Amino acid sequence: MRKETTWFVGGAALAAATAAGASVWSQYGSLVRWQEPELPIRPTTRRRHTYTYKIVNDRPLQFDLYLPPGEGPFPVAVYAHGGAFVRGNRSMVTLFHPLLDHFLGKGIAVVSIDYRLFEDGVYFPDNIFDVSDALCYLKQHESLLTLDTSQLLVWGDSAGAALMLAAALDRHRQFAGDLGDDLPTIKGVIALYPPTNFLLFKFIQTWLAHLKFYEGSREEWRELMVKCSPVSHLYADAPPILLLHGKKDPIVPFGQALHFVEHASDVGANVQLISFPNGTHSLASFLQSDNPIKEEQLMARINRFIEECLG
Repeated sequence: MRKETTWFVGGAALAAATAAGASVWSQYGSLVRWQEPELPIRPTTRRRHTYTYKIVNDRPLQFDLYLPPGEGPFPVAVYAHGGAFVRGNRSMVTLFHPLLDHFLGKGIAVVSIDYRLFEDGVYFPDNIFDVSDALCYLKQHESLLTLDTSQLLVWGDSAGAALMLAAALDRHRQFAGDLGDDLPTIKGVIALYPPTNFLLFKFIQTWLAHLKFYEGSREEWRELMVKCSPVSHLYADAPPILLLHGKKDPIVPFGQALHFVEHASDVGANVQLISFPNGTHSLASFLQSDNPIKEEQLMARINRFIEECLG
């Protein structure tokens, strides 16, 4: 009887573990398949040029430069796309055309960068190195690009926002890439629904999902997650940060934003949060009719932040 009970308990535990594993991969699959909903397209004419900022293993990493009317040099806002660190590309900036066109309308150039995605041999902090290198390239070639990198903002959504936060808060240059550590001074960060502390996700689920890309031990992985989490690097004189986060976000919980704001308050950093009661994991959800902040109001808030940062 005891042996049968043991086998039963063991079998039940195995079944529960199998079900939990299936749930892990199902949830991770949902994250990977997430698509930013498209906003209604508006007629626009944009000047776009494509450049390569570095080559890794014979693969070029590029950025698109969108220029406003005029001769320049222009202030610049650098964008990094979302996609759970495993998908996406620089063309996704056009999904955020209210922001893209707002920058251009204010005479601010927009740069949208590609970075390495997770795959065999590529993991954190390779993607942060890429962001750092892209920023260094812009500074080194600002005359050619007709940019004024002394007036530079960075922005992004989801995974890209986390990378931009990590680069902007890297005062000790832990994430210096191949092009050196002479980054332009980042005047401000606009971050749409970013993960700010990777250990706030359900630990076992996140770790199991990342086993596909990471070969170290669990403790080494935890140390790496702390190192790459933006919240770990907040400090009093950090660049001003504007967070936009939906309270009904099913991908990056709203608690991530609250955690980041609370820690910013503890260290004296300037972090502002705009929350959207019915917002999920998309700019489109922020602008829908049942959110109290309408597009015109949101752009006014963003505009005040831009002017606060750039003067």
